[in-house]
Amino acid sequence: MKPTQTSPACYEIRVAGHLSPQWTDWFEGLSITLEEDGNTLLTGPVIDQAALHGLLKKFRDLGLPLVSVVQVQIHETHQYHSKKGVIKMNTNIKTTKMDTKILLVLLWVFYTVNFMYADILSKLEPGALEGIMSGYTGGGTVKITEGFLLGVAIMFEIPFLMIVLSWVLKYKANRWANIIAATLFAVTQIYSLFLGVPSPMYIFYTIIEIAGLLLIVWNAWKWTNPEG
Repeated sequence: MKPTQTSPACYEIRVAGHLSPQWTDWFEGLSITLEEDGNTLLTGPVIDQAALHGLLKKFRDLGLPLVSVVQVQIHETHQYHSKKGVIKMNTNIKTTKMDTKILLVLLWVFYTVNFMYADILSKLEPGALEGIMSGYTGGGTVKITEGFLLGVAIMFEIPFLMIVLSWVLKYKANRWANIIAATLFAVTQIYSLFLGVPSPMYIFYTIIEIAGLLLIVWNAWKWTNPEG
């Protein structure tokens, strides 16, 4: 007589704090959701009690306090019931939203590309090259000097630097660096509209750039500590 094979039990495991993406491979086979209250919910099948204890040990090793462990029922359709209703099980790792660091990096890339392309096109506007040859820019209102060129070089470098800093800085410094840098550039972009008579092309790109900068400020402002 063959021994009866038992099906894996399905569990909802909730821990305090958001699980960093670099550790998600540890929990292959479980669906991972970063909840708005700062907790992480893992759901999926656990083969036996030994495997369950192994999962709980991983949370302890990561320093994530355990909130609750609940066994839920599995239907033949491979769905499980929770207090939130019926949710389809998925062996792929899922999160509720894009990582804020990645989003900030993408927004700085978006801003920088638009900023550079607008600057290139502005050189093709009627009279722009003649003004530069005479030593003036900004519709003939700004004199081109070595100090001016150095200032422009530094200004151009900041968005490139923010692409890197948004990825490598720790949470608190990252958040404030993005808020301050994006706010300063947004003010600069608005001020530039009052230098001379801006062309429709320049106004178009400036509106897009300001929108991108405001998105950076907004996302950095509402960014919560990923480490709980």
